[in-house]
Amino acid sequence: MLTIKKIFLFVSTALLILSQLGASEPDRPDISNRYSFSFTPSVGILYGRVEEIVFKYPKGDQYVSQLLWDLKPLIYFGMEFRMFPGETFPENGFFTAGSIKFGLPFKAGAMENRDWQYPDNENLTNYSWSEAYSQGSVLADISAGSSWVLNDSLTLDLYGQFSFMHFSWMAENGYYQYLETTDGVINPGQIWHEDIPKIGIFGPGIRYIQNWFILSPGFTLRGKIAQHFTTGISFNYSPLVFCIARDDHLMRNIIFWDSLFLGHYINGSCNISIRTNGNTELSLALSYRLITELRGPSFQARTGANQSGRPTQSTRDAGAGFSAFDLSLAMKIPLFGRN
Repeated sequence: MLTIKKIFLFVSTALLILSQLGASEPDRPDISNRYSFSFTPSVGILYGRVEEIVFKYPKGDQYVSQLLWDLKPLIYFGMEFRMFPGETFPENGFFTAGSIKFGLPFKAGAMENRDWQYPDNENLTNYSWSEAYSQGSVLADISAGSSWVLNDSLTLDLYGQFSFMHFSWMAENGYYQYLETTDGVINPGQIWHEDIPKIGIFGPGIRYIQNWFILSPGFTLRGKIAQHFTTGISFNYSPLVFCIARDDHLMRNIIFWDSLFLGHYINGSCNISIRTNGNTELSLALSYRLITELRGPSFQARTGANQSGRPTQSTRDAGAGFSAFDLSLAMKIPLFGRN
């Protein structure tokens, strides 16, 4: 787990780097002569899954419940606006960029739910499967930093970035395989197996929403590999991750809210670009984003008839995770400036 000293060291290092990012060069007051502005539409797919966790004990790592929500795949359309020094290849100076992606509301795969409800062992007790439908998603990044020219064909960008991700699913139409219970308690001595009869689920069962907020430093190393070709690699890491999640169990008339924080955020990417006539660029990019070890309190409220709907804190902690590849095709269009 993260410690205060580790977080302090990380924040101090990041601030030391970012304190130099706003430096500008003198003798070039005209921003249109100094900077280029571009607009980049894109299309891509996310392929991965999101993890929803309930821990069995307040300080333990054992799960009592795990739900896996697919993004297999999630198709999106996006756009980016960027201001950077130089023309097609960056020069020394400040840059900033903002991007947004909108996921399409289609079937995104499946939702799997596993429970381990025995108090004295880790044997599986319940399993369910449903179709998972995306009900909309948004991914946005805002970054600012400085570019340094290392040589004629290599530049280094150091930057700070704020990222936001919103995902919403609906689980519908599936089945469940549960061990027998008495008054809601698993009867002891049972062993879960695949031959347990499947009970059908028809219609909407669970709605799940995640909102992620991430603050991270990062770097990009960009190089020319031919006259019209460039390539780049980027990397971000941060423990400064926060997630707000909501889980509506429609058939049980119960809602869960989770507030999760301080995990591990890792994002790595690579791309290759080709410049066409008029400084327009076509690029292909592949990235991988991983978020783990978020944990925090969970609250619940019952919403059925004769229920107050007032949230109360659960005795169990909640957790969340994210893991997905992102493959995109983009076209950078020069707007004005030095393009």
